[in-house]
Amino acid sequence: MKKALALVLTLALALALLAGCGSTPASSAAASGSSAASGSGAEPAESLGTVRYGIHQGASATQAGFLLDALELDDKHNFTGEVTVTTGPNVYSALAAGDMDIGYLGNGMGWHYFEDNAKIAILTIDNLTNDDRLLVRTTSDIGENEPLEGLYEKLPGKTLACDLTTTPGTFLKSLVNAINEGKDDADKIWYEDVEGAYPLKGAADKEIIILNTTNANITAAMQDTAVDCCICFANTRRALERDTENYRVAATTFTHLSNTITPSTWAVNKDFAAQNPELVQAFVDALVEAMDYRADEANWETCVEMAIPFDQLSEEDYDRDAAYWPTKEDLKGYWETDDSIGFTYLEQIRASHMGSNGLDADTAPQAKDVILVDFIRNATAD
Repeated sequence: MKKALALVLTLALALALLAGCGSTPASSAAASGSSAASGSGAEPAESLGTVRYGIHQGASATQAGFLLDALELDDKHNFTGEVTVTTGPNVYSALAAGDMDIGYLGNGMGWHYFEDNAKIAILTIDNLTNDDRLLVRTTSDIGENEPLEGLYEKLPGKTLACDLTTTPGTFLKSLVNAINEGKDDADKIWYEDVEGAYPLKGAADKEIIILNTTNANITAAMQDTAVDCCICFANTRRALERDTENYRVAATTFTHLSNTITPSTWAVNKDFAAQNPELVQAFVDALVEAMDYRADEANWETCVEMAIPFDQLSEEDYDRDAAYWPTKEDLKGYWETDDSIGFTYLEQIRASHMGSNGLDADTAPQAKDVILVDFIRNATAD
């Protein structure tokens, strides 16, 4: 087999498999997509080397890293890609340890860019996510796209299931910040986060009760009617959303937090980037081509067809509306100058984590210092 697919089996993945989410060898996806790959027919040059990179399980039709492999863009750009399918925390841990070179991270792991002596840097934004959503039971007094003031009145006292350590935790923090804007500390709603009460512990009747559980376990958690609502993403969110008899969407990033969007990113081990700049550039070139392919609605059906056998999912499990998928031209605009909007998005990632995980706004690195911006500028220059 030309490529290696390392399946990192974690509890979250095991639960996802029980829920019907799985994976098949990456070579199968590559074979399915080989006809879509472009090539000159010329004798291939000596490979630049191997990039070990990580993606998340499920919804691979929207994952640029999967499409890079499925379209054999590593061959086109003269390197070998070795794909690991795992969770965001495992991608970060492997990157930090030097066991992985490049990886896809949701904003739940974004705080690691701003640590002292961070081991990772950003290569580019991947998408502007709208995947995390607040879902409530149809019997709830919380309505569809409930206004912020309504959420202020109705969320306290309810039990909310979500994973505070990943992107739902960031979504919840941003949502609570938006709800509490302009209110006195004593009047703010709050919840117990992984580091203690957030915001400051206030009145008992203003607390949201948290059931901290993995995204893969949300469906099971919602079987308990004592759990009123949840924040979830990907296939779990899609399954609950389709169950319109029992659930409705109360808040999304685009409806409630569009001015604080925190994108997903591609991270690189800093030492690997310093030692292998040509190889990293080839990967980013291929990644941008995969992202441009994904952004074209005409390719969506092909993306889904390639992803289904890989993910072992059904066509309805894929949601093009889960994010805004940037084109190559978009990406060029994001990073063209030092004050382009890409840096605004990075500032929003930074702001979403300040005050958490030991990060302090006065000492944490600035957004411009956590991205190796020349790679994406080179990849989008033509």
